[in-house]
Amino acid sequence: MFKWHVHSAIGRGRPVAHDFSRVADGIAASLRQFSISVSKRAEEDDGPQISRSQRSAEAVKEVSDIASDLASTPTRGVDARSLAAKPPQGLKITRVFEDSKPRGEGVGYRGRGRGDFRGGARGGFRGGTRGGMRGRGGPGGRGAGRGRGRGRGRGGKKAKAQNKEDLEDFVLPPMTLAELAHQAGSEQGFLRPYEPTLTAESLGRHGPPVISSPRGVVESIVYKMQVATSFPGAQFDHGRYHLQRVEHGPGTLFENDEQRAIIEAYSQQIGMEQAQDMGVPYEPELNEFGKLSEKGQARAMKEWVAGQYVFPKPAEEGDVLGQVAGYARRNETYLPDDTRKFQEKLRSLLPARKPTAKPRAGPGRPSL
Repeated sequence: MFKWHVHSAIGRGRPVAHDFSRVADGIAASLRQFSISVSKRAEEDDGPQISRSQRSAEAVKEVSDIASDLASTPTRGVDARSLAAKPPQGLKITRVFEDSKPRGEGVGYRGRGRGDFRGGARGGFRGGTRGGMRGRGGPGGRGAGRGRGRGRGRGGKKAKAQNKEDLEDFVLPPMTLAELAHQAGSEQGFLRPYEPTLTAESLGRHGPPVISSPRGVVESIVYKMQVATSFPGAQFDHGRYHLQRVEHGPGTLFENDEQRAIIEAYSQQIGMEQAQDMGVPYEPELNEFGKLSEKGQARAMKEWVAGQYVFPKPAEEGDVLGQVAGYARRNETYLPDDTRKFQEKLRSLLPARKPTAKPRAGPGRPSL
C-alpha cells in the first residue's frame, strides 16, 4: 500500500529530509483513508440493504443538485480590459532591432533591451561585441532592469516613408506632337528629299559575269578572282584585310590601281615601324606586292573563261604520288606550287621504288 510513496522518495534526487517528510504525510493520509473506508463498511453492514433502484434514484438526485447549483451560479463574463492589462512586474517584453553591422569589437549578438530578461545589456550571456560568454554581474548584472527598450536599436536605419512624388515619377507625361513625330520617324523612317547617289562608275563595278560580250568576259574573271581570294564582293575593303590575305591567305584582289598604291604605301609604313622597333635595317622589297605571272594569267583564262581544265590522271595501284596529285587536284585550296612541294617532301620520305619488269613474250607467240 505504501509502495508508491517509497518509490517516489528513492527515485527522485531531492534532499532526503524533504522526501522523508512527504513519505510520512502520505502514509498518514493513507491510514486515515483506510480507517474511513473501514468505518463506512461497518455502517453499511449494520444498516438495511439498499436496492439498485434506490441507488439509481439517489444518483440522479445528486446529478440534478449539481446541475441546479451550476445554473444558479452567475456566469463570469470576459473583461476586455483584463486582456489588455499590464503584464506582471516580474516579466517585461522588449522589442530589439539589431543593426546589420554592430559597432562593437566582436561579431556576436549583443542585446540592447533593458528589461527583466537578465543578460540583455551587460549581464548574462554576452557573446557580442566584447568577447564570448562574459557578463558583469550575471543574472543581476548592471543595467538589468532599467526602463524599456526603444523602437529601434542605436545606430539602426529608419524606414523611409513612401512619398507621393516618388510614385508620380513612374507616370510618364503625355508626349507632344514634335515628340510623336520624332518617334514615328525613328521607327518608320524620316522624310527627306531624294538625293541620287548612283553613278555610272558605281554601276561599272557591278557587271554581270556572263561570257556573252567582252565586258562579260572581264566580269567573269573578276568574279572568279574574288571567289579564289575569299573576297566575294564589289565593295571597297579595308587595307588591313587586304594585307592579311596577302601575308596569310591565297592573295587578294584590289578594287583598282589607286587602292593598290594606297595599300602598298600602308604596308611599307608598317614594315618600317616594325624594323625600327626591332632595331634592324629596313628592306623595302620585303613589303612589295607581287603580281600574277603571264603563265598564271594564261592558265586562268583557259580554265576560268574557256573551260579548259587539266583532268587528274587515274593513279595505278601502289602509286602514292599519283594518288596525292589526284587528291590535290580536286582540292581547290592546293595551288600547283603547294602540290609540287608536298610531292617532293613525300618522295624523300618514301623508300626507293624499283621499276617493274615487263613480261617477256613466249617463243611461239609474237610480241605485241
